[in-house]
Amino acid sequence: MTSTNPWMWANEELVSFNLVRHRSPTDLLRLYDADPTAARTMTRRASDAAFGWPEGTVLRAGRAATWSFCIENWWLAVGFDPGLLEELSVGTDTVHYFRNPKGGFFVKHLRDGRCVESFELGLRPNPFYEAPLGLHRAAEQRAVRTDQDPYTAGQRHAFWEVLSELVGVRLDNALLNGPLLTVLRPSGPLRYGAGSSATRKKRLAPPPPVRDPSRRGLGKSLGPLIPPKPHTPHPDEPA
Repeated sequence: MTSTNPWMWANEELVSFNLVRHRSPTDLLRLYDADPTAARTMTRRASDAAFGWPEGTVLRAGRAATWSFCIENWWLAVGFDPGLLEELSVGTDTVHYFRNPKGGFFVKHLRDGRCVESFELGLRPNPFYEAPLGLHRAAEQRAVRTDQDPYTAGQRHAFWEVLSELVGVRLDNALLNGPLLTVLRPSGPLRYGAGSSATRKKRLAPPPPVRDPSRRGLGKSLGPLIPPKPHTPHPDEPA
């Protein structure tokens, strides 16, 4: 798994990755309907050897400063489910990344259950769902400053650099393929899956309130985030 590209993990055929502020790795596993008490700390190599091609999805969760993340690399990934993303972001920020097997690299930023930015890396933002000033713009500007083409792989690299600076931890191969809390989630519906919101009665206690987005947004490098227009899904955006 060695590579000169520090973000090679994000380029694999199918990756679902959620990064959530002010939640713990065990919080994330619970929201994914997995049993944190059954989780073991394992590297990616050990996880692949232990689980192979399971009937379910292998969740690998870790901490990055005040954020936590959960990654899946299997066909039965559940991390892109809209209901789960909504629940992960209650009272906080969630950044979702999905590498489509057909070749797309999709990003969403959700805040308190609402999608405030959605785009495909390597492309100009679709005017129907472009956020006013957020992760896409920051990655685009970073690519230009570092003499990379902002509408090719250069923007993908710049995106992970921007996100790593925001979090304060480098989200590279060493972290994502290193020792993480790992557990098998059997296949089956999500408690917080799409369509289940009407029946939700109990939620995880909200984390500490997010600072005023008009002052810092997601971080000092991103500038202010103002309320965007209602989100209209793009035809190529994953369900």
